[in-house]
Formats: sequence, C-alpha cells, structure tokens
Amino acid sequence: MDIAKYIGQFLLKNHFCYIHGLGNMELHKLPATHDGKALLAPSYSVAVTPGGSIDDNLANFIATNELISISKAANALRDYSIQARKDMALGKEVPIPNIGKFVEENGKVTFITDANFRFTPAGIPTIKNSKQLEEQNSKPAHKPSYPPPHKADSINWSMVILVAVLLLILGGGGYGIWYYTIGSSNKSIKTPLPVIIRDTTPAPPPAPDTTHLQPDSLSMPLTMPVDSMQLGTYKMSVKSYHSKNQADKRVKTMEINGVHAETLQLDSLNYLVLASVSCRAMDTTHCKDSLARLYGFKNVQIFK
Repeated sequence: MDIAKYIGQFLLKNHFCYIHGLGNMELHKLPATHDGKALLAPSYSVAVTPGGSIDDNLANFIATNELISISKAANALRDYSIQARKDMALGKEVPIPNIGKFVEENGKVTFITDANFRFTPAGIPTIKNSKQLEEQNSKPAHKPSYPPPHKADSINWSMVILVAVLLLILGGGGYGIWYYTIGSSNKSIKTPLPVIIRDTTPAPPPAPDTTHLQPDSLSMPLTMPVDSMQLGTYKMSVKSYHSKNQADKRVKTMEINGVHAETLQLDSLNYLVLASVSCRAMDTTHCKDSLARLYGFKNVQIFK
C-alpha cells in the first residue's frame, strides 16, 4: 500500500492533509512575480505546521480507494508515520511523489517543495463557447408573434387613487366654506353642539406579573451559556500498567507519534498513562474514539 501516493492525492484534492505524528500539510498560493522581463504566473508551495486536530479524513480516503476497513487504513498510516520519523532522525529524506519531501531540521519536521511542482486549480466550466456566441450574434433578433400591448392598457392605479382623494378633499373644503359663509346666513343661529374629541393614544401595555418570582431573581443577572467552541487541554487516561517500565515505554511510543503523554503513579502496583489532547469541548468524544482506534485501547476516559 503506497501511503505517500495517497497523501499527495489527498493534499491536491483538499489543499490540506493532516498526518498524525508528522503535522498538518497545507497548500499555499504564492503571488505572481516579475523577473524584469516578463510577469510570472502565481505558483504553489507546500508547508508543514506542527500539531493540528486529530481526524480520520485521510484514513477514510485510503480505505475508500483500497477497499479496506478504516481501522486497517489507520494502522497503515500510523506505521508510515513512525517509520518516517525514524528515517528523518537518521538524516534520511521521506519523499512525496511529484510534490516534495519531508526532512528534519534541528529536531523539527519541515517540507521542501519540489522545484518542478506545478499545480493548476480546477477551472470553472463555461456553458457557451465563442463559436456559439458568434452564431447567436449573426442571427436576427426574434420578434414575438403576438402584438405588443398598448400603452393605454397600462393604468397607474396609484395615481388614480391619489387624484380621487385630492378631489374629495377639495370638494369637502369647498362645501365647508359655502356652509359657514352663505348657508349659515339663511338659517337661524343655533348653538353649536360640543365637539367630542376621542383619545386615540394607545393604552400602555400592562406591567408584567412579578408576584410569582422570588425577590432575588428580579435583580439576578443573566448567565451566559458556556462556549462549546472554545479550545481546551484535556488529560485522558488511556491505559494502566502494573510496571512503571511498561507505562514509560507506552509514553515514549506516544511521544514519537506526536501525542504528549505522561506516567501517573496511582499506588505501589498501578501506573496510569495520561495523554494531553487540545480540542474543543464538543469534540472530546471524537478525540477519545480516535485515541482508542489508533492505539487499540478499550476504555479511554477524561482524567479528573
């Protein structure tokens, strides 16, 4: 099983690839440059950053292409990572075909991009080509078979309503002038009836009923919900041993794979191995399952 080939394919497809024990590979776009004579097109390079969140995306990709189980693909990926760290510790290079190679500099894993590496992102498909556009432009414009609507048919009803309202206002005003000037002179003087003015101010909304609340709850501040997206460091108990040498051996193996671990002595006969994992509060269950699947542990719990 060529793990390096699948790493390169997954990186070019998703622009990133997390490898447990090596780091997170990212595909970066470099801006266009000018060499003094011509403008060079933008290029791409690959960089490796330490750490990263534990995920099984690469293992799922390998299992899908190889038609094997995810656990088997994860074991193969773990063996590749362990062997790559050993080779780099001896000064060897770990190549990724057609992309570059892993090297270790001052105890830090870095990636050197191949000088001949070229990457072209997928283009946006077009619906019509230039020949189709020329043919459409050469054809006469299509004329509708039905007659165009007359301008008189389109009536602006808002203007009609506005004119009608203005006429009603002018008519009412003219009648009022005639009534109080000419019409009132022909009639006996009558005592005008009092004008009743109704209060149209809306009543204020009723006050909320606070009789069922406790006295302290009226001034109690609202409690903000806990942010489940915040990162935190959790210590997880992975396995206990009856010998300190066995526990230290397991800690050393996990440190090689990039997981910080330590040995905790419970009593004179039991030693507990703790792994420190940095993740969000909502991802703790996923991290526990990933540790159990990678190392074959049966019961991984958060150590309190």
